[in-house]
Parts: sequence; C-alpha cells; structure tokens
Amino acid sequence: MALVMRIKFPPTYPLIYKTLRIDSNLTVAQAIRFIAESLNVAAGDNIGLYLPQEKLWLEHNSPLSSYPQLQDAEEIEFKDKNDMSSSIKIGADHNDPCCVLQ
Repeated sequence: MALVMRIKFPPTYPLIYKTLRIDSNLTVAQAIRFIAESLNVAAGDNIGLYLPQEKLWLEHNSPLSSYPQLQDAEEIEFKDKNDMSSSIKIGADHNDPCCVLQ
C-alpha cells in the first residue's frame, strides 16, 4: 500500500514542501533514501522523519506501515535529528505516554 505524504523540508533546502507517494512497506531509512533520490536533495546520516503533531521521531528500522498515524498526518518533516526544535528523542516508544526530554 502506498502512503501519500506531504513532506516539509528544512529552510536550507531548495524546496519547502513536496507531496510524494511512498510505499508503506519501506523502512524509515529506505523512505529517507527514496525521498532524497526522487527529489535530488541531500540526506546525510543525521536526517530523520519527524511527526510534528505527535512530537515523534520515526525509528529508522521501522516500516512506515507500523505508524498508522501517517495515514492522517497533515505533514511529516524531513529534518536533522539534532534539530533542537523537537523535544522528544529518537527511540521514544510511540505507544508509551512517557518520553525522554532533551
């Protein structure tokens, strides 16, 4: 199944938003590579996918299909994991109400 995702990029990228159809069976890491290759943008080791509505970083080894909230997400951010504007670290369990603050 494919997800239609509206992706927001960092201010240093040549585009602000792009909507792409992405296979939900891809892992987050594979989706990052797919986005970077499709749009010809940089995707270094620090790039991750972030759901701002839920303050949730998606884990690199998880398939996109393991995040049902992606179906209804207004946007997802393609951004540096070291960006201080997010308050929850990667690896926070998206089913656990507790989090790790930076």
